[in-house]
Amino acid sequence: MGKIKKFLFNNRKKEEPEEPTVILESWSPLCDIQAFVEKSSTAYYFYLWVNPSSDNPVMKPCWICNRIKAKDDIDYDAMNNGTAPMMPSSFVKHDINGINLAEDKLSVVWFEEGDGAALLENEKIICVIPSWADRNFYGYAKYADGTAPFAWGLYDAYDVMSKRVERSQKYWNYMDTDYFTALQENHLTSLQSFFGEYEKYFAIDNNQFPPKALITGSKDNINYAFTLGLSALCQPEIERYFEEDDYLDFRRIELSFACTDNFKNSSEHMKLLSYMSAQTTLPWRALTWLGNGHTIPCNAIDGFSAVLLLNSNVYNDIDNPVYKNFLGERINNLWLVPLTSAEYEFAQSNSSEELLDKYSGNFNDLVVFDGHAKFL
Repeated sequence: MGKIKKFLFNNRKKEEPEEPTVILESWSPLCDIQAFVEKSSTAYYFYLWVNPSSDNPVMKPCWICNRIKAKDDIDYDAMNNGTAPMMPSSFVKHDINGINLAEDKLSVVWFEEGDGAALLENEKIICVIPSWADRNFYGYAKYADGTAPFAWGLYDAYDVMSKRVERSQKYWNYMDTDYFTALQENHLTSLQSFFGEYEKYFAIDNNQFPPKALITGSKDNINYAFTLGLSALCQPEIERYFEEDDYLDFRRIELSFACTDNFKNSSEHMKLLSYMSAQTTLPWRALTWLGNGHTIPCNAIDGFSAVLLLNSNVYNDIDNPVYKNFLGERINNLWLVPLTSAEYEFAQSNSSEELLDKYSGNFNDLVVFDGHAKFL
């Protein structure tokens, strides 16, 4: 773990007075992200290491506090040495001679989406790295003053961040209970009200958290498949695309697919269901979100190269199961509509809205796949 610091500044090596030590580690419950606290002879830093085992890992550092007397200027010597720098004295809100943390009182709270985290000391927030942290914004720190070089002051953001941490703590405490039993019962009741007794129940979680399933059923000569359990999770990144708290109405999803008997009886039907199952990890694996009008590449059906997602809460004429809210938030059913290569290219070159304008039927028929292109 001592090599981690080389991602942050540069890889020049010099003799160091004290080898940095990792004093706390935590893994995201949902994403491939590791949080850790590193203590050096000069400072403490909080890090999020995104996709650490991939070919393109990303390190997000955030200063916590200095351990020795701060310098007046940016600590370029440390940066050139590949070491996490101290904060300049003009941006430090603690004792200018440095402080030490109560290391046995440190804990990490992951945000609900699993892509951001807060560091607490004695249950009080001292550092936060939200998902949107980057090289121009490292995160928030209690002991930073203003828009400092290696952390912004937490003071102005404290109300928002503290509410988020509190909400996240309650969420993960709930997720540690047997929440899935009630969710499963509610969803199966909704699906059975929609199409009667279900035909197949496929567990798609590989006995890992979070529990998920794929349920199939039929009515009126239409065959359906719905995911179950995905809506217990909060999608990452989505808040960047909505005003204020509007994203809360769209961050919980389930996936669904409808088709005619001809397609269900083909060999490609199970391929599509396997593909659908695989997409339940996409938001947290790719750190993105799925919503109305989004397209995803898909090679499960010959002659089709992608799927278009349609949110039944946006198009009220789609016949859809009625789900109970989960933890007070609505569930969005995203229907998978297969696209040909030409349709996919059109949507990418123009927009999904312009592609939808080329459809002249009703949306309830649009979401039922019959083996033919719907738009072009």
